[in-house]
Parts: sequence; structure tokens; C-alpha cells
Amino acid sequence: MSAPGRYVLGVDTGGTFTDIVCLDEQGAVVFDKAFSTPDDPAEGVLAALDRLAAQLGLTRQALLRQTRRFAHGTTVSTNALIQRRGARVGLLLTHGFEDTLVIGRGPMGRTGGLPPERAMDFLRTDPPAPLVPRDRVRGLHERVTRDGAVLVPLDPAEVERALGELLAQGIDSLAVCLLWSFRNPAHERLVRAVAQRLAPELPVSLSCEVSPVLGEFERAMTTVVNAYVGPTTTHYIQRLAATLEAEGLRTPLQVMKASGGTCLPARVGEEAVALINSGPVGGLVAAQQLGALLGRHNLITTDMGGTSFDVGIIYRGEYEVERVAFIDQGVPIQVPAARIVAIGAGGGSIAWTDGRRLLLGPHSAGARPGPACYGLGGTEPTVTDALVVLGILDPAYFLGGRRRLDRARAEEALARVGAPLGLSVEETAAGVYEIVNARMADLVRKVTVERGLDPRQFTLVSYGGAGPAHCAHFAAALGVDEVLIPFTSAVFSALGCALADVLLSYARSEPVVLAPAATAVERANRAFADLERQARADLARLGIAPEQVSLVRRLDVRYEGQMNEVTIAWDRVPLAPDDLEAVRQRFEALYEARFGAGTTRPGMPVELITFRLEAVQRSSKPSPQAWAEASPPSATPLPRTTRTVYTRRDGRLPHAVYAFADLRPGMGVPGPAIIERADTTVYVPAGHQVRMDVYRHLHLRPASSV
Repeated sequence: MSAPGRYVLGVDTGGTFTDIVCLDEQGAVVFDKAFSTPDDPAEGVLAALDRLAAQLGLTRQALLRQTRRFAHGTTVSTNALIQRRGARVGLLLTHGFEDTLVIGRGPMGRTGGLPPERAMDFLRTDPPAPLVPRDRVRGLHERVTRDGAVLVPLDPAEVERALGELLAQGIDSLAVCLLWSFRNPAHERLVRAVAQRLAPELPVSLSCEVSPVLGEFERAMTTVVNAYVGPTTTHYIQRLAATLEAEGLRTPLQVMKASGGTCLPARVGEEAVALINSGPVGGLVAAQQLGALLGRHNLITTDMGGTSFDVGIIYRGEYEVERVAFIDQGVPIQVPAARIVAIGAGGGSIAWTDGRRLLLGPHSAGARPGPACYGLGGTEPTVTDALVVLGILDPAYFLGGRRRLDRARAEEALARVGAPLGLSVEETAAGVYEIVNARMADLVRKVTVERGLDPRQFTLVSYGGAGPAHCAHFAAALGVDEVLIPFTSAVFSALGCALADVLLSYARSEPVVLAPAATAVERANRAFADLERQARADLARLGIAPEQVSLVRRLDVRYEGQMNEVTIAWDRVPLAPDDLEAVRQRFEALYEARFGAGTTRPGMPVELITFRLEAVQRSSKPSPQAWAEASPPSATPLPRTTRTVYTRRDGRLPHAVYAFADLRPGMGVPGPAIIERADTTVYVPAGHQVRMDVYRHLHLRPASSV
């Protein structure tokens, strides 16, 4: 899966910037970024490649010829869904269930995915419009029982009539979700065979392949979303892959998934739904690797970019994977996804007022027109404008001087918001800064405390281009003792793309109670064997040798009669009757850890619900390059200059300004200070200190704990 070459590349397309990271065989890291191009994200990717190649003294073509692996995190699927610019989908369901998307399993389809305050206001919350309108839905007379037996056979002539009607309406993608198809996929596969005969170019998404697990509404919605974003995503990836190949890339383009692994171009159409919201997951992957390197196994990951603030948790070295995630109001998807919670709080978040209060977001200025200080036509005040006015950002050194920011425009924009409230420009900027820091602290507190975790027992990892300018304040509000700012903080998600493994995920629901043991063992072993055959067939189709892959097995387990499962790892196959007690013990240990002591029910029957298999091809991960020498602990670099920063707590206070390039491992910088890099600015308030480690990561702590 990798061509001979020196470099591993990771590219992540964000709302404002497209980030790129390059690792060589010795573990050296080079990175850069370019402005994203929403109308054609590929242009931003190529621009980032050009900038990186120039750093290496190469042309773009020469860089690609020497690349052995290229992984890409893209927002194309996410944007197609959020902006409702996906395919024109036709939907085939079992007759009598044509209103599945509209009914939506009660509140789940109406308020699922909304913030709690909106979800609880049920009377004034309108249900979302279905992705497939009712006139493009057809029911088929067929029925498969819960055991997989065919009760009512499917007539191919009826499929032809229904599909013909949908084709006459101009559909360009088809979703098929028939009852219990994951127990017997014959009818769905018959539909695809008819579709391939009538419309060979029509993309077809089958629920038995996209989401072969329990949950009628969720399974249907997952299949529809795959059909909705699949054509747009496939076209983009195929076009980008063809461009990169024509310019010298000799290895298949890998695409980041929300689960933390990557998929290959040949599977993008089948896994388009798994790419949604995958961008921030790269940061979790990189943080997991960083934590293992530094011996920090409990991490809070915080990613502040131009449009959003994303929070994840790594606990005991692992990040949590959600089996059902909401990607929009009333749109649940049943694909594995790393758990990340986000709010609209980025550098481009817009400040506004209702005449009584200073408010922030969730709308953003994005890359175009961007904050007012960009001078690209934006007139709304943003967090970035506030940082310029406060003195945290140097207008002459944004992106290393590649773009000069306009302080006058920032002041003008902030004045329009602050004047009705009787605030000066500086007070308005300080208010914006405090609001965004408080919102970020609140989100971290919610994500940790609601899981029974104490944020004070974690190291907080701050990344994203905007994060290091804020992390000291919101970490202090949480009582976090150590903030870790990675060397690649401004492009951390792109680094995660470069480090991610190729991951093929499979699942099948096969509900079975653990007793009688013989029946449970026979059905469990058959389910795992079927998944393994499917995985090996796909690996062969993708050209991946079996010896390059490790198989990871998991079980979704619950008490009989409950509605939610707990997922446990299981590595012993085939199962034997004696293993079932170990399954129960592992399940109950995790159940009690999640829901509290005394919540288990030893006498209650336990059932296996879903069998899961992951085929993992480990990516090459060069060991990070450490600096050979470290400075003595007392060493401090000389500041380049001094700049006054205004905050409500300290007023106008002189801050020493250091260039990141002047720091060496072991050196410490006391606050109040600012550390400037071409890609980010690190703010060190009074009472804090930063120290650089041998990998050039910065460790920020309150001075009292150093």
C-alpha cells in the first residue's frame, strides 16, 4: 500500500486553512498551510503542497514522486450534508414503512443532535426536512423475518417498476433499506442487480453493507446519508487522486474517516458516510501518539481553528468511539466515530449584540471574507479581531508576515458592537476574549464531568492555529495543571492523518443470549467467521496482503431487555463455552465503570447484540526526531521585543515577545510573555511559565507548580 519514497504526507482541509505535514524517514517534521478554497477544496490542497515543496527545495511534482504515503482529511462529505448540496436520492423501503424517515423513531428524528436547550423546547422546535422527500420514496412488497427467513419473496418486476418511476424523477443516487436485510441480504442485492441492469452508472447504497446492524430508523438514515454525500465525495476524491497521480504520486490516496482510520479511493463510495466529521479526528489520533511518547495517558484534546472548537477525551490511552452519532438535527448515523464535541467558537466567530449584551457566534466569518482585519471585505468583528486589538497578535507577523492584518478595520468593527453597550474598543475586545474562553472552558467541563472524569487529573493538549492564544486561560478555569502545546499544534489534525492506519470496519447484528452456551458459541463463531471472510475479500480487492493486516474483534453486549449496549474488546476466537463467563465479567466490569458501582445485575441474562471486526493495516510511523542537546533548566532566550497587551484583569501590561525559533529544549519562558511562530501565537499570562521539551513541544503550567 506504500510506494518507495522518503516522505509521508498528511493534509487536512479546514474551514479557513488547509494544513499539510510532512514526515521523513528520520522523523523530521516539516509543515505549512494555505488558505482553504471552499468552491474547490483541491485547489487548497495543491497550494499547500506547493508551499511545503518550496520549504524542501522541491517542486510539487518532485515531492509527490518521493512520497510513499499520502493521507487526506476532507470536509467535502460534511459540507455536502450541512449545506444540503448532496445527490438527488431515491429510496426503496419495505412496503408499509415508507414514512420511516418522517416518523424518525419519535423524538430522535425531531430533536436528536440539537443542543439541550433547543431539544427541550419541543413545541417550538420544527422537525427537519427529510433528506429524501416522500415523492422519491417507494415501498416494495417483500418481507424477511428477524431470523432471516424469507416470508414474502421480492418480485423483480416490482423493483423494475419502482426504480423506473424514480429514474423518471431524475434521481442520481439510490438508497435501499429493507427490513431485517442484515440477517438476509438477498432482497437488497436483488434490487442492486436490477438497478445495475437499468442504470449501470447509478450509485447504489445498500443498508446490508453500509449499516448491517439493528435500528430501523438509524440504519435507513445512515444508508440515505451515504447515498446523499457519496457521489459528491467520490467525484472529489477521484479527481484529486487522478491529479496527484498525474503529477507523480505512486501510492493510493488515503482518506481520513471519523473512526480514526483511513480508507482507500476504491471504498470511498461505500464509506462516504464514514468520512463525515472526520477532520477533527486527526487531532485525536495525533494526541494519542503524542501521549504514548510522553507518558501522558489521560488527555483532553482541544482544537481551536477558524470556525469551531472541538474537544475529545483520551482516557487510559484510548479515545471513545460512538456507535451512533448525530451529524445534524434528526440525522443519526450508525458508523464508528471517535467522540468529539464541538461548538462554534473559533478565530472567525462573530461578535454581536442584541443591544443589551455582548454575544459571540455561533456563526463565523470563515476563510472568505474572514475577520475584518483580513481586509478581504469582512466587516463583522471576530475573535481574531479582538486578539489584534488586545495586542496578543502582531498584525505584521500573521502567518509569518505572509498576510498583514489591519488593526484599524478590527477596531472599527469592534466599535460598532461595543458602542451601543457603552464599551470602548479595548473593553469590547477584552469581553470577546473572555466570552470565548469561558465558552471553551464550559464545553471541556461538560465533556469531562458528564462522564465522571475530573479535568484536573488530565493534561490538556491545545492545538489548532488559534488554540495556543487562549489555552492558558480556559485551562486555568478548569484547574488543569499542565497544558501541552505540540510542535505541530497549528497543523495537528494533518499530522494525525499522516499517522493514521488504514482501517476497514465491519459489523453485523446477531442477537443471541449467552445461554444456552452451545447455541451462543455456535452463532457467535459463525458471525465472526462471516465478517472475516468479508474482510479478506475486500483486502484482496484492494491489493492488501493478509499478513499486512491485524484483525481486531469487539462485541456489543447488554442485559436482556435493555436498549443500549456496551462494547467490549474480544481477542479469543473461536469462542468456547468456557469463554462466555469471561465475556460476562468483562461486560459487567465496563458496565460498572461507566454507570457506577452497584449498577450491575449478576442474575440478569446477558445477550450479544452486534459482532464487530476491524482489519487494520498499520501505517509507517517514523519515530519523532529529538534534539541531541538540551539547555540547562535556568536558560531563557532573549526576547525580540516587548508588546503591551490589554486584559481586564491586568489592564495594559508589557509582555516580552519571543521568537519560537530562539527557544531550545530545556529553556523556560516566564509570563507575561508571547511566543510567536509563523503559524500560531502562544500567550503566556502573568503567573504562568512555558518550558520546551526535547521534541520542541511546549509545556505550559502555572508558575506555582513548576
